[in-house]
This record gives sequence, C-alpha cells and structure tokens, in this order.
Amino acid sequence: MKQRSISPKSLFCLLLTVFFVLPLAVSCANGSGGGGGETQPYETEIPVGNEYDPQIPKVDYNGYEFVFLTALQASDPYTVKNIVSEGETADLVLDAVYRRNVVLEGKYNIKFSQVESADARGDVRSQVMAGQCEFDSVMIRGAFLAELAREGLLYNLNELPWVDMSKPYWDQNAKTELAVGKALFFTNCDINLRLSFGIVFNKQLIEDYQLTSPYEFMANNNWTLDNFGSLVKSISLDQNNDGVMDENDRYGSTFEHNNVCSLLYASGIRATTNDATGYPELTLMSDKTVTAYEKIKDIFSDTNYSYCLSCSNMDPHGFLHRFNYARYLFTQDFYLFHIYSPSGISQFADMEHEFGVVPLPMYDSTQDRYYSMCSYWDVLVACPAILEDPDRTGRILEDLNYYSSVIVIPEWFDTMLSRKYARDDESEQSLKIIKDTAVYDMALLFDFGGIRAKVLETDPAKNNISTSYAKLKKAIQNDLDTTYSKFNAPN
Repeated sequence: MKQRSISPKSLFCLLLTVFFVLPLAVSCANGSGGGGGETQPYETEIPVGNEYDPQIPKVDYNGYEFVFLTALQASDPYTVKNIVSEGETADLVLDAVYRRNVVLEGKYNIKFSQVESADARGDVRSQVMAGQCEFDSVMIRGAFLAELAREGLLYNLNELPWVDMSKPYWDQNAKTELAVGKALFFTNCDINLRLSFGIVFNKQLIEDYQLTSPYEFMANNNWTLDNFGSLVKSISLDQNNDGVMDENDRYGSTFEHNNVCSLLYASGIRATTNDATGYPELTLMSDKTVTAYEKIKDIFSDTNYSYCLSCSNMDPHGFLHRFNYARYLFTQDFYLFHIYSPSGISQFADMEHEFGVVPLPMYDSTQDRYYSMCSYWDVLVACPAILEDPDRTGRILEDLNYYSSVIVIPEWFDTMLSRKYARDDESEQSLKIIKDTAVYDMALLFDFGGIRAKVLETDPAKNNISTSYAKLKKAIQNDLDTTYSKFNAPN
C-alpha cells in the first residue's frame, strides 16, 4: 500500500493556523452538540459559515491519524485526489483541501492521511475480519462497497454518532436511494468531488454539419432521446477512405454498454424504487421501458454512427486506458458526443474547438425533469464495520463534509468546473442540472440476481430486454429479498 499524508506542520501551516483560524474563533455558549460528556463551548473555525454548521464542539485527539483507504491508480482508475494536500500548488482545489484540513486538524488535533492500495477491497476484508482496522473511512467504487456490505464488513452510517444525513452536504438523493430499509452502508457527500453522467458535445461539428444544437433543444424543452438519436445519426465519416469504419474514423457518438443504462435512467426508468419503508420494489419493466430500450438500441446498434468502446480493442496509445484515449480523440473532432461524467472535463482544457456540456436527454418533452445516473463504478464513501471510536469518526466525517461544503465545493464546482473548464453559460447551467439531479439505484450496485450485468448492460444489439428480464425475474426477486432481510434483521 502507498501512503499519502500531509507532512509535519510546517512554518507555513502554523502561520496559517494563527492568522486564519485563531482570530476568527467566536465562542457560542449555547452551541449544540452532545455525546461523550463534552462540555467545551462550540467555536466556529471559519469567518463565513452557514445555517448548516453542525456546531460540533472541539475535542483533543492527541495527534490521531485519521486515515482514508482508497484505490491505487495503477490498479484502478477510480482514484481519489482530494483528501490530502501539501498546499504548495497552483491547483485551487488542492489549496482549498489544504485549508479545510488545516482547520480540522487544528480543531481536533489530528492528522489526515490517505492510503492508496492495489487491493482496497482485500484490505477491508482482511482488517475487519481480523478485528482491527488501520483506516477510518474507505472511498472506492460503489459496486465494490456493495460487495463488502453484503459480507457484513461496513458500518451502518445511519447509526454513526454525530452524522446528520438531513444536512445538504450529505447527498439527499443518495441517503434514500442507497438505503436498504434502515441500513445505509455507503453514500455520496461533499468530500467526494464527482458528478453523475452527462454528455459533452463538439460545437464545431454541430456548426460544420449544420445541425440543431443540443442547447437549442434544451431551451425549447425538447432535449429528448429522439433528438439525441437524430444527431448521432447525422455524422459518419470514413476519414482515411479505407472503406472500413474503425477507430480512425468520425462518428456521431462513442458508446459503452453502460450507456444503455444511463439513458434508461435519464428517461425516468429505474430497476428498483424504494417504498416508504425503504424496501426496493422492482419497477424496471413497463411498455415505456421496452420502447425506450428499443430507441437506445436503434441509436447505438449501427456501427457507422457509433463507435463501441466496450467492444473495442483499441490501443490506448500511452494513455491510462482506451477510454482516456477516446477522450483525446473527442478533442480531435472524432466524435460529436461522448457520454461522460463532466467531473473530468479538465481533460478537454486544451481542445482547439469549442465543446459544450448537456445533461442526458429526457425520454420526451412531457418528462418533468432531467435524471443524471450515478455509475455503480463511481467512488462512494463508507466506514469499516470495526471502528475503534465511532464517536470520533462521526464527528470528524460530519465536520469534514461541512467544511468541504463551504471551503472546497465553491472552488471545485463554482470556480474550476463552471468557470475555468466550462466554456459557455449553457454548460455552466447544465453542470448545475447534472449536480442537482443525481439518481442512484441499489439494484445497479448490488446487481440483484444479475439485473445489471445480464439485463441492463449487455450489448443491446444482441439483447431483448423483456426476454432477459423474464428469465431472471425470480432470481432477481430472491436476491433482493435476501439482501433486504439481512440488512434489516432484528439486532
């Protein structure tokens, strides 16, 4: 495992603490907070907070090292880069991370560190089963966390002291849609700087081919699956004139098998929907589902207009993987559309031609809102089932999310994503839509009975969704019920 941590407090850190934190501490004799017999008054640590400040009193943890376990990039591209920072960088987000950490390290007398592991899942298993963990929180792919939750290796976040899931720095969609009954073993929050799926598009190709811009469709409440499909099928060019459409040519869109799922969810369709008790009812199949699926199949099954990255053996040409190479090709005008989380639009910073950002299209113009699916592969946040001091963990995670919301999020979302990397007002508005309309589904993370791998994310050109679902329905229901019962069994 590779250790990343903040170095011992330098003179700069001490000066920052003295001049930024201490002069701004204001006593609030009637501050809230409880547990552990805490009697110290609450003190605010920053000059500009908000009404969501959890007002947790300070505690001296005697230099405790609060450790986040994450994936090592060499083994998994879904890494985390916003937990620790040396603070000596031109990166505004990492500087904000540093300022946040200085505040909390001073408040609790702790040190934040990050362990990057080539097998984070294995580390969770071995350490929890041994009864002693060397980390306090884990941030890895959601589907991996679902595996660990099934094995009883994660802490129910709804039972963690001091954590208040009603606060907006805990994702309000995630807290309900990732819960199974009363159990919430992983979630999304403001320490996790990621957005759900959206779409980037090449504005120059829209102009060159004299097409209607997705922005115009959005302005007229008509950014729909049908109009997305018509744009995809407007572009196909054998650029090297070899008579074969392959990775060297121009397409209306890239395509990955999981894009089918993303577009179904964008149409307001879900595999499961939690009822009032948190039970995930199966809600996938309907006439609308079949119609939407056939529309998506029609868009992506013609290999003249869409290039399948899931099917490709394309050489990554020195990039981390072929998907990053495809994003480079997007900057070279090879594709009109790329379905992608715009958290990573910094990859397009050097693109010569202009690009835009839009949410995933609606099913039709009668749909009341956009839906932006969070991938089951994306990173979420959890804690191991074995915690040395749950009260300490809860205090620090709650405060870390609050201070992230007022120090880090404005730099990341408002300054970097919306103003530095987004190139027009419409993209800025779309980023906000994507951020505010995130949707999650336990069925995707737990893959109940194969509903994800064998129904939703197979090659649509070879799949009949009705037949695939019918074959697995009993297994899906049994797996769902077993998981629900396990997570909500009486203590």
